[in-house]
Amino acid sequence: MAAKPGSAPTTYSPNLDRKTRPPIFKHNDLDWVRPDGRGLHQCRPAFFRTGAVNSASGSAYAEFGNTKVIVSVFGPRESKKAMMYSDIGRLNCNVNYTTFATPVRGQGSDHKEFSSMLHKALEGAIMLETFPKATVDVFALVLESGGGDLPVVISCASLALADAGIMMYDLVAAVSVVSVFACALEH
Repeated sequence: MAAKPGSAPTTYSPNLDRKTRPPIFKHNDLDWVRPDGRGLHQCRPAFFRTGAVNSASGSAYAEFGNTKVIVSVFGPRESKKAMMYSDIGRLNCNVNYTTFATPVRGQGSDHKEFSSMLHKALEGAIMLETFPKATVDVFALVLESGGGDLPVVISCASLALADAGIMMYDLVAAVSVVSVFACALEH
C-alpha cells in the first residue's frame, strides 16, 4: 500500500497490551504428585534394549514407566506367491496384548486399530523400494499396559527395524501429550 505524499510511512507495531492468562497451577500446586509417584513436570522413566529375541531378524524391548513392550521384526523375506508383483516392499504390522497386560484380564486396546496406526507411523520411515517383492513383518506384544501404549510400541518397533538392518530414512519416535490447560478449563 503506497503512502500519501507528505505523510509519514506507516509501519506495523505489535500491541503490547496483551491480556495475561491466570496461572493454571498455583505455587503450592507444584508439589503435586501423580499416582505413580512422579512430580508434575517429570516424565516416565524410559528403558530400551535391542536384540531381545534371538530368532528374529531384529528385536527391541522397551519400558516407559509401567508399560512394557517387546517387538520382533522378521524379513525382508520373499512375499507369498499369491501376492501381486510390486516394485516396492510390503510392511505387515501386528500388535497384540498378553492376557495379563491389563488389571482386568483380556481388556487390552483394539489390536487392529493399533496395528493400523503402527503401520501408518512406520511406512513413511522405511525405504520400501529397497526390497521389491519382499515383506517385512513387525510383531509387537504389550507385556504390561501402564498407559500410553501406542507411543511405546511405535518407538520400540522403530528400534527393532533398525536392529534388523532394514533401510530407513530415520528412526520414528512417538510420545503422547495431555494439554493441562484444556483440562483445567473443563473443570
